[in-house]
Amino acid sequence: MRGKLPVLILAPLLLLGGRDAFFTNVFAGLAPLEVPSSAELQTLPLSDLERLAEDPQFFEELAGDSAKEDAVLENLDDYFGPEGDGMVDTPEEQRATALYAEVLLRTSGADRIVSGLAGYLASADGFDQFESDPGSALADLFGESLPTLEEIEAMVAALNSAWNAYAAIGAGLGSSPLDDSLNAGDLAFNAALAAALQGISLPPATLDDYIYDVIYGNDLTGYGAVSVDSTVLTGPEMGNLLSAAGFDPADLGL
Repeated sequence: MRGKLPVLILAPLLLLGGRDAFFTNVFAGLAPLEVPSSAELQTLPLSDLERLAEDPQFFEELAGDSAKEDAVLENLDDYFGPEGDGMVDTPEEQRATALYAEVLLRTSGADRIVSGLAGYLASADGFDQFESDPGSALADLFGESLPTLEEIEAMVAALNSAWNAYAAIGAGLGSSPLDDSLNAGDLAFNAALAAALQGISLPPATLDDYIYDVIYGNDLTGYGAVSVDSTVLTGPEMGNLLSAAGFDPADLGL
């Protein structure tokens, strides 16, 4: 049962996440977006970064310019990382930390996994199909453009780093409520996916290689058994995020 926890938790979260609308702004993209230089992005106020993030062109620019992406991440990291006080317990810190995670997902392509998985699990038989044939399900998320191993490595790394941000938000929720401008369902869904990855291992192979071979239908006999440690997924940070989204972790078996 514990091995199925990641999928079991993600499915009900779709009810609150509003995933179809996530990462979408119908007013964006009407005119070319001028993204500031990396030097400017590193010190830009959060409100300005949030305004830029309303347009998909912002993330496309960051994805194509690592210096600008690094500048934005360093700027936002100051709200909860080494330069901050180590706590995410104010609305501004929560929004900055959530944006940090969003930048990671959207510049790495991991957002395709997030939105695709949401749509897949929301379909009538998607849950059963994903559980019985995860390789085909994952391949379907990417359509005809299957990712390279390097791209998969970037997505997994982004989700791992994003978990640090979601965990910081979750830890702060123990003493402060979630800012009303943030979608609790989206945060919980993304965090659950990122948290689930933290507990998956199949030594001596890497998760990146395994996902690649699963997607491409390659021989998996050389891999050991996949083990799932639900410690992170059932921890207090994830529990607080689920509670903020209106779920009682106990009802999900956590």
